[in-house]
Amino acid sequence: MKVISIFGGTGFIGTELINQLVKISFKINVFTRKKNKADHLRSLPGVTILEFSSKNFLSAKLKDSDIIINLVGILHESKREKFSTAHEDFVSKLIKYAQKNNINRLIHLSALGVNRISESRYLHSKYKTELIIRNNFKAHNWTILRPSIVFGRNDKFINLFKIIVRFLPVIFLIAPKSEFQPIHVDDLVNIIIKTIVNKKTYKKTYNLGGPKKLTLYEIVNLITKCDKKTNVIISLNKTMSYILVRLLMLSPIKVITTDNLKSMEISNTVMRNDAYSFMRSLKELSTYLTNYKKN
Repeated sequence: MKVISIFGGTGFIGTELINQLVKISFKINVFTRKKNKADHLRSLPGVTILEFSSKNFLSAKLKDSDIIINLVGILHESKREKFSTAHEDFVSKLIKYAQKNNINRLIHLSALGVNRISESRYLHSKYKTELIIRNNFKAHNWTILRPSIVFGRNDKFINLFKIIVRFLPVIFLIAPKSEFQPIHVDDLVNIIIKTIVNKKTYKKTYNLGGPKKLTLYEIVNLITKCDKKTNVIISLNKTMSYILVRLLMLSPIKVITTDNLKSMEISNTVMRNDAYSFMRSLKELSTYLTNYKKN
């Protein structure tokens, strides 16, 4: 039985992935910085929860692994954690331990829009992380997946706007022309699983989107229609968007930052949708939102 070690497995995508992996013949090690965040995974068959830190990377627990899946990523920096630490430094250390333990397979979740010269620190950091994998793990079998925004029952993007639509009759919409190609979490998870033992995916990068490209305005408008709301949506220009974001950053709860806004200025869509290399059909956001209350 193959052993998969997953980092970042306690979040939205990781949880859905593990729920599917347990149905297949895999032993799964979930590495987490806080064990209590993995409580919802403890009862799943074949799943072992392992706590790690930057000082204690549990190299010994990695030695029996056949595959590593890295889902670790942050959208917001803090005083305690920077993009470079969470992305680049972490992957560098992960690769080091993989090589030490003769683990040849790495699947890494990146993001659409990664760019060497991006003004977004997030996207630039994600780009540098990919570079580390290609350069430092080049003799091994890596696969990089770059999804657009991912939606599903527990996502933090569509659900945020569903809350906004529910409680705010007038919505001042930041960066309304931002372009996305939302992909359902089930489709992304299926793609991740299909890459695990598919040799054709070795040393390749895949850009993954859903079936339709939508602006942020179109997404929010779609949510209002599906929820049968009559919100007034006021689109803000670039200057007003930055002003509002700076005001929101004063809140103790971090919802959006100016760096997020810089990321949104780069199209989160694909020229060629590699998702269709794995899936014949993809779930549409409109269908998901229409059936949301029925699920």
